[in-house]
Formats: sequence, structure tokens, C-alpha cells
Amino acid sequence: MLYKTRIVVSGIVQGVGFRPFCARLARSEGISGFALNTSAGVEMELHGEGGSLDRFLSRISLENPPASAVYKVEVIDERHPSPRPPAGFEIHESRREARNTAMIPADLSTCSDCLSEMKDPSNRRYRYPFINCTNCGPRYSIISELPYDRPTTTMSEFKMCPECHGEYSDPLNRRFHAEPNACPVCGPLVWLADSRGSVLEHEDRAVRLASSLLGEGKILAVKGIGGFHLACSPFSDETVALLRSRKKREHKPFAVMVSSLRTAERLAYVPDIAKKLLLSPAAPIVLCCARRREEGGVSRFVAPGQRTLGLMLPYTPLHHLLLEEIDALVMTSANFSDAPIVSDNEIALRSLAPIVDFFLLSDRDIRMPIDDSVAAPLGRSFFLMRRGRGYTPLPITFPGKDDSVILGTGAEMKGGFCFSRAGRLIPGQYLGDMKQRETLAYYNRSLEHFMRLYELKPEVVAYDMHPRYLSSRIAERLAVDHGAETVAVQHHHAHFAACLFENGVDGEAMGLIFDGTGYGEDGGAWGGEIFVGDISRYERAGHFLPSRLPGGDAAILEPWRYAVGLLHDVYGKEEALSIGREIWGSRSMKVEILLETLPFSPPTTSCGRLFDAAAALLGLCDVASYDGQAAMSLEAAATGTLEAPFKVDRAGGLFIIDWRPVIRWIVESKNRLPLSEIAGGVHAGLAKAVAGICRAIRDERGIRQVALSGGVWQNRRLTAQVSRLLRLDGMVPLLHRMLPPNDECVSAGQVVVASAILSRRGQ
Repeated sequence: MLYKTRIVVSGIVQGVGFRPFCARLARSEGISGFALNTSAGVEMELHGEGGSLDRFLSRISLENPPASAVYKVEVIDERHPSPRPPAGFEIHESRREARNTAMIPADLSTCSDCLSEMKDPSNRRYRYPFINCTNCGPRYSIISELPYDRPTTTMSEFKMCPECHGEYSDPLNRRFHAEPNACPVCGPLVWLADSRGSVLEHEDRAVRLASSLLGEGKILAVKGIGGFHLACSPFSDETVALLRSRKKREHKPFAVMVSSLRTAERLAYVPDIAKKLLLSPAAPIVLCCARRREEGGVSRFVAPGQRTLGLMLPYTPLHHLLLEEIDALVMTSANFSDAPIVSDNEIALRSLAPIVDFFLLSDRDIRMPIDDSVAAPLGRSFFLMRRGRGYTPLPITFPGKDDSVILGTGAEMKGGFCFSRAGRLIPGQYLGDMKQRETLAYYNRSLEHFMRLYELKPEVVAYDMHPRYLSSRIAERLAVDHGAETVAVQHHHAHFAACLFENGVDGEAMGLIFDGTGYGEDGGAWGGEIFVGDISRYERAGHFLPSRLPGGDAAILEPWRYAVGLLHDVYGKEEALSIGREIWGSRSMKVEILLETLPFSPPTTSCGRLFDAAAALLGLCDVASYDGQAAMSLEAAATGTLEAPFKVDRAGGLFIIDWRPVIRWIVESKNRLPLSEIAGGVHAGLAKAVAGICRAIRDERGIRQVALSGGVWQNRRLTAQVSRLLRLDGMVPLLHRMLPPNDECVSAGQVVVASAILSRRGQ
């Protein structure tokens, strides 16, 4: 007997070839009916024998396309006899519904099938830089609204030619309902312009000339999926130094796009997990240990002062074409330092002209700009340091007991937002420093786009306690606009909760929440916190010994300032002045002034600033040109097995990490020990100290799980050492993976804390 049923499949099922997959699967099982995109996912009407329907329902979750994810299969019409089944299985026109719960796919790197076609001279898409199919190409960056169909993307202005439409309509074709489907006849085109915007070449001649110019040492702006890159040869000291000068980016590392894994291994040591990441559909930048220049590595100006090199493989057809004759290219976001990535042609021509010699442009618009993701291998696993292209806006399962739509507005330095909806957490992309006017506008535009796409009206808005964070002001405005409840979440509690959530921990755990700074419940600048608690609550079990932060926020980019304050706390004013003059002779007057004003400086318990100060005392980085440079230079310099003498005291029931013996040790050792061993000693000494504290808390309270969150845990040397010591003592380190440990995870933490608080309130 034939039966009829209707189902709705929710998950990442639009824009990833899911409907064509279902059509082929249905035909193989002898099932007729139809599938269509809705605002909830993919709805299907199925007619077939009972066994065929059972197998179909099982196979759609087991054999689904690689880029898709099936979260739920809901039967909306139970089986009943089907006396007049339709003749075949079709894909119907999409339907909008009152509530939009569909999930948006991430942008996908070019698949092997499309690459083969692009390299085939007999193929009509030979050397076409916008070739794509249901398994690859732009998604999130071109979507204007849901359901995901061509009219709701920036491809709507390109009418498919008969051949492309034939592929689009053929259930057996790889491009069946591939919404960005195009070819040289009907699709987007590329052209090359000089720095004044004058067009030099079109189409393939433009790509070939661009590749030739890059080989000659020119700097180009290249339009990609999520925005423009600045591209140049990574092997020319002169060219890379010129790019740094024009971009006003003195030291911050550049990423390098390589033509193949073989080239990657020539430039760096690439572990298996890094290879897997590089070849994945997300195709992030992956941090690998760089080879020296004499081993065939890149220019010393690509990642000055660092042992790592950020590598990525080509992820668009255009990238592959550019790298056919070139082994590698610097590929860094096209912007001035700290401003959002440029994505519009006219803005690029206007703002990037002082930086580049030529522009490689296209007429496919970018609806939502997005930076490349950055991943860091750690042992056999990895964690994201920046969540962007390839990962945004993929959701994370959220088993919160409260089903309210909750918005977390994030932090300040690495701004971002996050929503909870329908049992999913949806983090937005990396947005940057919120204090920049352009970044604030980018934040607001991205947030409005998310809310419009998902048709979200926040019922609860969670925000950081810091009274001057712009993200907190945004939260207040949104709460008024939408009549939403507000929940203030302490900065480090958000970090703690995000890590617990990502590791699926509901119960009690310890937290080592180490970063640069965050507003504490006592109004102070916290940053080296030891917590005990769960997602909904925490107690402070310990922290770093407080110290003064001369100049306040100015010390973030001038770590010598904080080092002066630490010298004062260890040696007193006069001896600190003498040591300061010896180390920073050119700043003798400033050192003296800082010491005079030190009593008026704000206190902090920051772990991140301590690493900065150690770098300054060792002469590795006195003044930073980007956030994190000093701490990164300390990590890059670290070797050996020495252990700096951190002291752990207990006062008022709190563990206090006393750094004063370490500062004295650094000063007394810097002229008799290699700087690299001192840097290594700071890492090993801190690892030993915090592992000892965790052991004591475990013995007292029986807690074995330890969450590591905060920007300090981007330091892979420290993370590996602490994790190893915890495991040796029978404890379980909880690490971030898909949520970066830095302030990007704060918005997600705010959401899960708010949800837990609401759930407790409702019990």
C-alpha cells in the first residue's frame, strides 16, 4: 500500500544542495511528491510504500550533503493511504511563513568538481572565476533574506542563460537549484583597474594580467567572497614593507595564501590537524610554525617577531586562478588598521587607492562583509581565534530551558553579538574594536541584517556590566525599542559560562578566566580571575595580586607603562626609577612622571597585562602597534624548562597569585640568562601556580573540571602546559573550540547566563 506523509526538516538545509539531494533520494526509493524551501527549513510531501518512507527518513539524516546539517525531522501530517500519488518528485517554489526559523549556510570553499571544470579547456566555464555548485560558493555573504532563493540574494540581478537554467532545473545535475549558478555568458564578470579606477582589462585577460603584476611585486586589492584582500608577494622584503607602510600596519602579522599543501609545507611545519582545517569547506587561516627564511620561508616582514605563520588555501575560483603561476600571496583584509573590511567597489576605489597599485574588481555584490576565520591547532585538536567566513552564521545547539529570543551584545575590543533562537545559539561574525566609529556602524548594520534575516525580536537583551561599553548602550536602546528585559552579565562570568556551555557542562566547575581587562563587580579592572560556579552563578575563588595600571587604557599599547608600575610595587619609587632609566633610557622623564602619578592610577588584577609587562622588561615589546603584540612576542620568544617563582598566598579565603617575585627574578636574570629561557620561565611558572590552586580547590570541594577562557588562552604554550598539569592531577581542562577564547565569546556567554537566570526564576 502507498502512504502519504508531510515532514519539515530543520537545520542547515538551504543553499547546500539539500532539496536536490532529497529529490534524488526519493527517486531511488520510488517515492513521489515534492520539496520546497520555507521559512522553517525544507518541507516535503512524500508518497510511497511504508518501507521506502522509513528508509528515506533514515537516509536524509545519514547521507545528507557535506555542507548540510539536519537538526530535526518533524512529521506535520501523519501517514495515511495515498490513493492518487503524483507521478514524480519535484522541487516547488519557496514559501514564506509567519515565523522564520530556517538556518543560513556559511560561505563554502570551491569544491573539487568545480575546480576540475574550471581547468578543463573544453568546459564552458573554463577559467571562469565565479564557478560554483550546490556544494560550494558564496552563501551568507550574498543572502538578503530567507528563504534562500536566487531572488533573495545579490545574484538576483543576473538572469540565468538557457544552459545555466537547464542545469538549475535538472534534478540529476550538480547545479540543480544552485542559487548562485552562473557562467561567463550570464554571470558576474571581473575586470582590472589601475589605482585611479581606469579599466585596463576584462575577464580572463584581467586575471592573467593581475597574476603577472603580483609576480612583478605590485600590490593589488582583490575582491573576494566577504570583502577585499590586499595581495602581494610574500617573498619580497621591499614589497611587504611597502604594504605595511601604506596600510599603516607596522607589525601585525599578515596571512599568506598558498597554492597547495606542498607550498604550505615549504613555508611552515603543517601538522595533520592543520591540513584537515586548510582543506575543509570553511578553509580558515591556520596558524602554523613558520620555517626560517633560509629554509625557503617568507619575508621577515610578513609576521615580524613571530614564530607562526597564518596560512590558507585558495577558497574561491578567482584565488585558484591567481595562484596558478604564483606559489603564495600575502592576503590581508583590505582596510586601514582596525577599520572594518572593505566590500563595496566604489568605497574600495576611493579608500584603498593610497594603498594599492591596481584593483581586481567584480560586479557580484557582497551583502554582508565578513573576515576570514583564524584557527589555531592545539595538539590533535584546534580552536578558533577569529570566527568569520566559513563558520558564521552556523548555529550551535543550545539546550537552554528558557526559549525566549535572547540577544547578547558582547564586549568592546573584539565586538560581536549572539542570538538564541529555537534551541540554537547563533553567533555573529568577528566585528572588531567597537571604539572605532566605522566598526560601530558595521556592528549596527550586521545586527540589523541578522534581525531582519531571522525576523528576530529580542525578548531579553544581555550586556556587559561595564558602564561605558558602547555595546551596553546598544543593549539599552534595543531593550527600549523592543520592550525587552535587560540582564547585566559580568565580563568574566560571560567568559566562564561560554566555555562551560561549549563543553556541555551543566554542573559546577572551576574557571581560570585570564584576559586583559574586564569590569569587575567591585568596579575594578579584573583580568586574572579564578572562579568556582556554574553557568548561572559564580564565586571568586582567587585572583592575581592587584597592581596599578599607569595611564589606564594607554597601557594596553604601551606595556612599558605597566612594567613601571610593577617595578614600583617590587622595589619602591627610587629603585624603580633607576631600573626604569636603565631599561628605557629614552623615556626617563616619562618614567619619573608615571611614578609620581602612580597612586592615582586604577588597580587591576590582569593576567594579560602581566605578560605585556614581562615582554617590556625583557625588551621584546615596549610599545605595541596592535592589541596583543607584547604577549605574543613573549610567547614567540619562550623556550626552555625554567619556572618563574610565582607565589600563591591565601587571604580571606581567596587564592592570591603574587607576581612580585617574578618581576624581581626577571630583572635579576635578564643579564645572566637567555631572554628566551626567562620568557619560557614566565609561562611554566604560571602554569605550575594555577595548577596548584586548582588542585587545592579540587581537594577541598571535589570539583575536577576547569574552564580556560579569556584572551590569555590564545597563548598555545601556556594552554598546553596548564592542560597537561591538570590532566596529570586527574582534572579535566575545558577548552574553547568553535567560540574563540577571546572577547568574541562574551556575547554567547551573556546569552547562556541570561537564559540560565530566566530558567531559575521560572522554577
